[in-house]
Amino acid sequence: MAYTYRNLAYDLRLFEETEEQSASQENGAKDKDGLTENKDAAVREKKQNKKVKSVKKSKKKKSGVVGIVVAAILGVAVLVTVVSIIHGQVQLTELNQQIINARDDLSEKQSLYTQLEMKVDSGISTSVVEQYAQDNLSMSKASNSQKEFINLSEGDKAEVSLDSHKNVFELIAEAISSLWS
Repeated sequence: MAYTYRNLAYDLRLFEETEEQSASQENGAKDKDGLTENKDAAVREKKQNKKVKSVKKSKKKKSGVVGIVVAAILGVAVLVTVVSIIHGQVQLTELNQQIINARDDLSEKQSLYTQLEMKVDSGISTSVVEQYAQDNLSMSKASNSQKEFINLSEGDKAEVSLDSHKNVFELIAEAISSLWS
């Protein structure tokens, strides 16, 4: 218990003499006859010392309050920064999880699409089409007697067929166009 107050610092200003005190002591030494003046001066000095001490205490209190306010503001700023970083990381994690889920869903859908596409392709094979044509439509494969070959070595030919069903207006239009040409 004896060492509990060991680290407290002493305020040495309490033991220092102010200029007024030293001046009054010099005046007191010169005026040995005026003891009352020394006493009055000592009383005035004590009052001034009390005022100075109270002013110093109020300044210390103000600086302590300002320090607490500044520390509180800095603490709140650090807290807001940490909370915003944590919030950003949480959002980033959620978005990454959504991306992973979307990729998994996409791969499942692509696999299902491939399966359905193969199923459709297998349902439309040539053998299935031939079987349907024979059974439901009573069709058969073409024989050589049904095939007709065309020879294109004679050159290109064009045949114009005349439409015999023309009305009066078309005949008039043709007559006028033939005059101009």
